[in-house]
Amino acid sequence: MIKILYFLTLSTFLISCTSLPEKNIENKYDNVVILSDVPGSGISIKNHYKITAHYIGTLEDGTEFDNSYKRNQPFVFQYGLRQVIDGWEIGLEGMKIGGKRKIKIPPSLAYGENGVKNLIPTNAYLIFEIEILNIESHQYILINDYSLKDILNEKIIQVSKNNIKLIDIRTQKEISKDGIIKGSYHIEAFDKNGNMNPNFIKDYNMITTSKDHVVLISQKGEFSSILANGLVENLGIKNVYSLKGGINKWIENKNKLF
Repeated sequence: MIKILYFLTLSTFLISCTSLPEKNIENKYDNVVILSDVPGSGISIKNHYKITAHYIGTLEDGTEFDNSYKRNQPFVFQYGLRQVIDGWEIGLEGMKIGGKRKIKIPPSLAYGENGVKNLIPTNAYLIFEIEILNIESHQYILINDYSLKDILNEKIIQVSKNNIKLIDIRTQKEISKDGIIKGSYHIEAFDKNGNMNPNFIKDYNMITTSKDHVVLISQKGEFSSILANGLVENLGIKNVYSLKGGINKWIENKNKLF
């Protein structure tokens, strides 16, 4: 019932990375109402974490339109990748394993004027009771600028023995403005509209080998994380890193660019 996007092939992976800028929702946290909340324990939900959940979906009058418990089939998705309606992305924030939360979602963050034929009327408010069964962290690695600097200076021996390759995925305009980390390769991943470069995977494979540890670099760190996640989850590529905070954080901490 929940809107899900499956990435099964290279072509659908490329399509999935289009229109990346986050949807702008004014006062979004005021629009999802938490009706009840039972805390869980352990790690909390974060961007690109894999979530396993049970849920019951009802209309305001109590009419049930979906129930994963009855199917005995928990729902699995990745948080922060628009694999669920916006109301879920907002309403689940901060939940932990074992947590149970009941939320009310307005139509603007659910199915809006379209509704879902024979199930959800137009402009319907939805009530979800959600139980978090498991949370798995993303498989790509976030690396901060301090660690990357140490690696490049060969201060971390166990890592520096491996072949480290930096791939800057920013536009040429961004690189011309701020510069680039010395030794980086440049493969522009997305254009200004967020559309993915159809030659990115081919160019990536020409530069890297299966034994390389690859650090992806973007302006703020968001696009590199999304791309790193796609490479790991959808194409099975190993040892992929994303520079946390991107070039902006690198500059903020007075690291050199060329």
